[in-house]
Amino acid sequence: MKEVILRTGAIKHEYRAVKFNKCDIQYEIISTLPEGTYLTERVKIEKFQGFSKAQNLWEYFRLRGATSWKAGEQVTGLWKTENSLIHYGNRKTKKGKSLVVFVRSQNHERLIVYTFKEGFYPSRSKIEETIKSLR
Repeated sequence: MKEVILRTGAIKHEYRAVKFNKCDIQYEIISTLPEGTYLTERVKIEKFQGFSKAQNLWEYFRLRGATSWKAGEQVTGLWKTENSLIHYGNRKTKKGKSLVVFVRSQNHERLIVYTFKEGFYPSRSKIEETIKSLR
C-alpha cells in the first residue's frame, strides 16, 4: 500500500495492535513506511508515568529504536479532542512544533497516525477543524 497524502498535507500511517501490555499497546505498521518519515515500523502508546512536567496527559506516543523501546524517541503526549478516540500531539524539531493526530478504533486494535509538515502547528480551534477535515 502506498502512502496516503491528504489534501491537508498530512501523511496517513496505519497500524495494527500486536501486543497489549499493562501500561502500553504496541502497534505495527500495516503498509510500508513512506520515504523520509520519522515514524518507525513499530510504535506504542504508553500510559503517562508522571516523569515530565506535562499536564493533562494520560498517554505518550513512542517510536521503537533500533534495538529497544528505550532507545526510541518519545515523540509527544496525547491531548484530548472532542472525540475520545482522537488525540493530537506535537513533535518538536528545529523548525518548531509539528502537528501529529492519532485516531484509534473503539477496541484499540487499529491506530491511524497523521503526520504534518515540519512547522505546521495551528491553534487549538484550527487543530479541531483540521481533525474534522481528515475524515
